[in-house]
Amino acid sequence: MPARVRRTIFWVRSRERARVPWLIAIPLLGAFVATSAGTLVPGELALPVEALLASASPAVAAVLLVAASSRWLGGRKLADYGLAIDRRWMVDLAAGLGIGAVAVSAPYLIAISGGWARVVATFDPGDLALGTGILLYVLAMLFTGLWEELVLRGVFLCNAADGLRRWLTPQRAVAGGLALSTLVFALGHIGQTGVSATLLTFLLSGVVVGVVYLCSGDLALVIGAHAAFNITSNVLFARAGGPADGLSSVMRIEVDTSLPLLAQGGVLEFAAFGLLGVFGLLWLRYARGSVVLRLAALGLDDGPDVNERASKPVQG
Repeated sequence: MPARVRRTIFWVRSRERARVPWLIAIPLLGAFVATSAGTLVPGELALPVEALLASASPAVAAVLLVAASSRWLGGRKLADYGLAIDRRWMVDLAAGLGIGAVAVSAPYLIAISGGWARVVATFDPGDLALGTGILLYVLAMLFTGLWEELVLRGVFLCNAADGLRRWLTPQRAVAGGLALSTLVFALGHIGQTGVSATLLTFLLSGVVVGVVYLCSGDLALVIGAHAAFNITSNVLFARAGGPADGLSSVMRIEVDTSLPLLAQGGVLEFAAFGLLGVFGLLWLRYARGSVVLRLAALGLDDGPDVNERASKPVQG
């Protein structure tokens, strides 16, 4: 293949960077390959250990590949996607952890109090001692939140929006990037359950988390909410007889099998994602003083990229 053709396919000379599909594909495919590699460790491992390996591998791969893309392919830096850790970032991360936990707990507690679900076991250690198992799974889900939000929200959404700006206004390009990242996120999770409502649930989750990301201007809040959503679903309200049986859990529950919409990925998770969006935006209203799309903070606006982090004090 002639060098000029290779440059046309891989490189945008006027912007001195790789083309958008490569900036998206390299971290995305690298993270998915690392996820698979993390599950190929020989021997029988406890489920929390397997979860940690399967989550840490893509997280490390994603961070390294984004950093490499920035250095050699002209892509954005980690900080440009919202991974610039400072005091406000840590406050948002803690808020996200609380928001995710409350958003999941509310519909499950309603289901239990209404008799649609019942607690069948408490403080079940699973494959490991209770405290150790919970700690390992918490770490695993923090890694999961990190790589999925960095790659599927940060890298995918921002770069897709950059590419679409060739034909669309910045706002419409961002909407297109949100739609594409949401679809990929939903399709990546559709195999987890077998109910027809699953796709709709994960489409909602992609929109909700994407909007919260755009309104926060960084990844902290969505990483925390994503991690806490998984932790609360699989540790605090673990479904008995499911893939989480080997995990240490505070409660194991059974849902009424006569109500198919209560199956995994159904109405309980759908409601939880809706609450996550509401609570996330309320937190931003409190912490930032307003709920607006912070496109400039993510480099997605034509206006000046105002350094909000330097000029806006931490509240709360």
